[in-house]
Amino acid sequence: MTSVMLRLVRSTGGDGAVADLLERAGIEHEASYLENVENWISLDEATAMFQAGVDLTGDPLFARRVGENTLRQHAGTQVATVLRSLGSTEAVLQAVAQSTARVSAVTKMEAIEAAPGRGVVMACAREGFRRRRLHCDWTAGLLAGLPILFGLPLARVEESECQTRGDAQCLYTVSWDAELAEAAADPQQRVTSLEAQLVAMSERLHGAYATAGDLVSTDDLDTVLRRIVERAADAVRAPSHILAVRTDPASELQVYSHGIDERRAEQVATATLAKEPPDGDSVLVVDVASARRQYGQLIARYPGTVEFFPQDHELLSLYAKHAAAVLDMSVALEQSTRRHEQVSALLSLSSAVAQAGTSEEVAERLVAVVPEVVDCDRTGVWLWDYLEQNLRSIAMSGPAHQEEEYLQQLIISVEDTPRLREMIAVPQPQFFDDQTEDPFMRGLMARLGVVALTTVPIVARDIFLGVLTVSVTKDPRRLRSDGELVERLTGVAALAATAIQNGQLVDKLRHKASHDPLTGLLNRVGFRHHIDRILDTARPAHGQVGLLFVDLDDFKHVNDAHGHDAGDEVIRKAAHRLESIARAGDGVARLGGDEFAVILADVGDHEQLRAAEARVRAAFREPFMLGEIVLSVGASVGGGVWPEDGQTVNELVSYADAAMYEDKARGRSSPMQV
Repeated sequence: MTSVMLRLVRSTGGDGAVADLLERAGIEHEASYLENVENWISLDEATAMFQAGVDLTGDPLFARRVGENTLRQHAGTQVATVLRSLGSTEAVLQAVAQSTARVSAVTKMEAIEAAPGRGVVMACAREGFRRRRLHCDWTAGLLAGLPILFGLPLARVEESECQTRGDAQCLYTVSWDAELAEAAADPQQRVTSLEAQLVAMSERLHGAYATAGDLVSTDDLDTVLRRIVERAADAVRAPSHILAVRTDPASELQVYSHGIDERRAEQVATATLAKEPPDGDSVLVVDVASARRQYGQLIARYPGTVEFFPQDHELLSLYAKHAAAVLDMSVALEQSTRRHEQVSALLSLSSAVAQAGTSEEVAERLVAVVPEVVDCDRTGVWLWDYLEQNLRSIAMSGPAHQEEEYLQQLIISVEDTPRLREMIAVPQPQFFDDQTEDPFMRGLMARLGVVALTTVPIVARDIFLGVLTVSVTKDPRRLRSDGELVERLTGVAALAATAIQNGQLVDKLRHKASHDPLTGLLNRVGFRHHIDRILDTARPAHGQVGLLFVDLDDFKHVNDAHGHDAGDEVIRKAAHRLESIARAGDGVARLGGDEFAVILADVGDHEQLRAAEARVRAAFREPFMLGEIVLSVGASVGGGVWPEDGQTVNELVSYADAAMYEDKARGRSSPMQV
């Protein structure tokens, strides 16, 4: 209606007259908006434009002339094609209640009588509206223009009753030349009609091809789907259209709309997907689906009760197929992108762990890189101790300091949770949330403040090595138990298994290189690494480190009198006694022969050093039992404190060694008794 009105005004007065019309009517829309047949306006706006047209042109029948020109100027449009497909003017009148909804949401019409050459049509305002005089004139003009669809002149229209005059309804009598209409059925006349329909079909094909072109555009998914909704609105006339889709069943519903606000569109989409009544609306619904999956629905909506044409369903289905094709491509591209990211992340992880040495270094690299592979807030690596039959944490990323201390001390056994026993028996990822029935896991998650936790077994050649844990502190859906997440986690665990096995081999080699094979204590290499590490830790905190040198007295006589096997046994027992008096964090080393060193990790002053020396001497007061042989072996002890007695390791060692020989020279150690 508005596009015809502006064309009519422009044909007589140009763009200036159009601007004058809009200003007189107080219309805020641009002329381009009103000329777009996809757009709708309110009844008040339409009435204001009609009145402005009467004032501007001085023609009291301006509204009627707009109605008469509607089908003439839109003879090749989709609306005209749908109406023409009914076959005759009387057939259009018979379906007028259905066809009126295509051009107006405020008027209800019904054909009281329809015969060749004559028809009677009733019109009245829908609930919530009232008829306006100029609107009645436009209706009369529109009815007069119906024969134009079939190549005939205007019909004669008389309004015998009118709601604006107080009648219950508007009643129009429409008459046209029946003989001329019959002649128009001649094949030659039909050619003209078919040519007009061909124009409309071409426009529809152009819209369909344009939409198909969107499928290969470089625009983002949202832009393409919105464009499809707009094109569907152009093809299937309705006040509003809604596209409601999900890229996968677990994702949020995405709603795209045309001619309706977002909130109302979401309400209509939710109700339609739930197969609930449309709440007084008339909706045409088609599925957005492909051979791969069901995505959602495309909806054309009218307020009130109307019927849709069969062609509407066919056209809407076409655009729904376009939307499904776009979503298929988007999902495939997203899956490809995720696969590329996954492979890249796994390659990065593989490279990271390949550069690691010990199992602890492997675990540290794992917890650092896993968040690049899996969306999570915290990660941890736990290794299985076959002797103790429990899990211990060796690396973690993400927890607060207090939680980290708690995890470092935590030991998990099969008695704590049956899920650990299940995992060892059947190595499969396990998923937990805050509602899990396992009391141990529920308590652990609450203690750590996580809402979802996944445990992944680390297994190599059917050997259970430990567990990789990933967790989130918010939005548990991030650790949804789906195929993609399981694939990523098992890929990480497979890389971790090989790397940890290699790390454990390195552990053994390093342990062998840094420990004395006879006693299991640190050797000279291990001693140097250990004291260097302690000094590096002590320096920033301005702490002190103590060092004791211990030498067994007259040990040569043990070997000479009882043989080297007995001497080795004394060395092993001496090592055990020194370990028994060492504190957590201290280090005990055998430097060679019968020489030992005790590294005291935290010494406040020389008084604590003297007390440690006394503990060593006391440890050797008891004789050694070697079967039936009883040996009393004393020990000479000397010590020093860093940094007072030596700024470097070498200086501290020299000081402690000299102190030990001074002690030996003073003869404080007890003589050997055999």
